[in-house]
Amino acid sequence: MPYNSIATRATPGSGPLIPEDVQREIVQSVEEKSAALQLMPHVRMKRAQQRIPVMSQLPVAYWITGASLDARDIGMKQTTTLAWDNVYLNAEEMAVIVPIAKNLLEDMDYDFWTQVKPKVTEAFGVALDEAVFFGVNAPTTFPPALVTGANSAGNLVIAGTSTVDYLDDVNNAMAAVEADGFDVTGFWARRQVKAKLRGLRDTTKGLLFLPDTPPNASVNTGSLYGEKVVFSNAGLSGFATGAANYSMIMGQWDQSMLAVRDDISMEMFDTGVITDNGSPPVIQYNLMQQDMVALRVTARFAWAIPNPINRQQQTKANRYPFAVVQQKASTGGEG
Repeated sequence: MPYNSIATRATPGSGPLIPEDVQREIVQSVEEKSAALQLMPHVRMKRAQQRIPVMSQLPVAYWITGASLDARDIGMKQTTTLAWDNVYLNAEEMAVIVPIAKNLLEDMDYDFWTQVKPKVTEAFGVALDEAVFFGVNAPTTFPPALVTGANSAGNLVIAGTSTVDYLDDVNNAMAAVEADGFDVTGFWARRQVKAKLRGLRDTTKGLLFLPDTPPNASVNTGSLYGEKVVFSNAGLSGFATGAANYSMIMGQWDQSMLAVRDDISMEMFDTGVITDNGSPPVIQYNLMQQDMVALRVTARFAWAIPNPINRQQQTKANRYPFAVVQQKASTGGEG
C-alpha cells in the first residue's frame, strides 16, 4: 500500500488546474453512491462491538387430545422451548490521507478540496461495497461476503441456465429467496444489465422489459418486477466481465444491517509527519518542513445479516435472504 502518494503539478488531473483561459467548472463524473448505504437499513453503534440476539428456534403449539370431551377438558398442556443465537456487529475503520503542497494549492484557480472531498467519499463507498458484497479487502471480523452467503445457501443462478431468457434467470433467483421464507424487495446490478433488459424481445420482436420508472442516468435506478433496481457504475471487481463474477444481487434488504460507528470525518493538518509501515517506519512527508497540508478522512462501519429462523425454512445452512445471478460462463456476459 502506498504511503507517499501526493498531488503534484505533473500528476494527471492536477496540472490543468493551474490558471489558464478555460472555463472554471471542472468536468467530472457524478459521484457513485454506495449500494450498501442506499439499500441496507442503517443502525447506530454506541461501541466498537454490538450484539444482536437472533431467534434460532421457534415455539411449537399442541392440540389437547383425549378420548372424550371430559378427557380433553382436563388434558395436559405441553411446553415448548425457544432459543436465540448471537450475531455480532464489529466496527472496523476505513481511512485515507490526501497530502498536497501549499504552493500548488495557492497556484490553483480552483477550490481543490471542494473537488476532492466528494471523490474521497465516493472511494469510501466503493471500498465498503467491495467488502460487504464481494469480500474484497474485508476485515477479518466481518461476516462472509453477501455473494458467499448466498452461494453457500444454494441461492445462486448462473445466467443462461433458463431456456427462456435472462428475466427467467432472475425469476429463478427470486424463487430461491422466497423458498427460504423471504421476499425480494430490491435489486442491485452491474450497469451492463440495463442493455440486457432493454434488449429482451418476445417472438414477434416486441419489448419484454417495460419498467414502471425508466432508469435515470443521474441516480442509476429504475424498477424490476415492481421493486427498486439500482445499477452500479463503480467498476466493482465482483461485477467485472468474467464467468466467476456476478451480474445481479437481489434480496430482502431489511433483513440486512449496516451499522455506522463513526460517520465519514475529514480533518485538515499542516503539521505532522506521514510515514510508511516499514520496520522501522520511514518518514515520507514532513508537513511543516515541506510546507504541505494533508486531509485525513476516516470512518467506521460494520454489517451483518442476522438471518433469523422462519417457518418456511428452519435449517440455517439452507436459509439466506439474498440470491445472486452469476454471469454466463461461455460469454462472460449476463446470459
